[in-house]
Amino acid sequence: MVKMSGIYWNFLCLALGLIMGIGLALIFEFFETSNVDLERQNQGDTTPQNPMEDVLANRLHNETRILCMVLTIPENHETKAAAVKRTWGRRCNKLIFISSQEDKELGAINVHILEKRRYVFRKVRKAIKYVYQNFVEDYDWFLRADDDSFVIMENLHLLLYPYNPEFALYFGHRCHSSSWQGKKCEGASYVMSREALRRLHRLPRNIYKLYFPSLLPEEEQLAFCMRQVGAVAGHSRDEEGHDRFLSLALPDKMPKIKDMLSYNNVEGFGSKFGISIHQVKSHDVMEFLLYRLIVFGAPPMSRLLPPKLELEQMEKLMTLWALGNQTDLNPTLRTYLNSDYQTAWKNQTSKKEILKS
Repeated sequence: MVKMSGIYWNFLCLALGLIMGIGLALIFEFFETSNVDLERQNQGDTTPQNPMEDVLANRLHNETRILCMVLTIPENHETKAAAVKRTWGRRCNKLIFISSQEDKELGAINVHILEKRRYVFRKVRKAIKYVYQNFVEDYDWFLRADDDSFVIMENLHLLLYPYNPEFALYFGHRCHSSSWQGKKCEGASYVMSREALRRLHRLPRNIYKLYFPSLLPEEEQLAFCMRQVGAVAGHSRDEEGHDRFLSLALPDKMPKIKDMLSYNNVEGFGSKFGISIHQVKSHDVMEFLLYRLIVFGAPPMSRLLPPKLELEQMEKLMTLWALGNQTDLNPTLRTYLNSDYQTAWKNQTSKKEILKS
């Protein structure tokens, strides 16, 4: 009887084990299949747009050439970095991953910098050196992003289209700072012109040592170095004053982001022409929501490109941005580019009055 009970117990354990194993296998297979299907779906063509939108998007892609530098680490090559490559990274004119380990299949270069937070800007400097030596004349703008960021490249092309890349200019999310020109927020993507990249590359190395680069965040070092080379932080907010570059994830960090802004808060949050989001959990989900999901009855988007600025307009705008970086883009274009700015100065109008007009 005891022997039969032991056999029965062993059989019961075996049966339960088989049932649990089959159940877990089915669950894992379901999630794996779902992820693969989503990846395959995202790798296909995006949702068809109006033919005119396609023409303009292609024109922007060809006329505003952007090289993307994505910072990653070896353990993220097959996960986050691979997700970037199959989603938004394929819309870059050129995509390079900056790592401490070469990966030819991914497209990662080894810059021989330790993977520590305090060495991030050294990693960026190495990336700038590599890009300068190999690609500086082939592209107009140079984006720096992380492997957990999602960048809407079409909107970035649209933002940069009016500006001349031969001016030392850069854009990104602006934070509170004691610096007169502000700084770009931690974790946010930023993009620099060809001339800004040239100047950064030529900046003497002893400048970095004088500023104790290992003790300060990347964004502080970037703002300092940009000032040393005469590069100007441009304004990337939209007509309503909303940010296009976001330094944190969206769901539960909106109050924190608003506290970090370098300008007075405006009603609402985030631009409808947003460019980048940081700390993304799933690139494939973002890809699906942005490029495949259609909202029935949604109003059509504007299909007109902004005009390119003439050299004189660029010079005036750069001067104004350098004087005080608290001005919205649209008021700047209205009151500065299209008015007699020099007359205002001769009449001893204060800078603040001009910048607020």
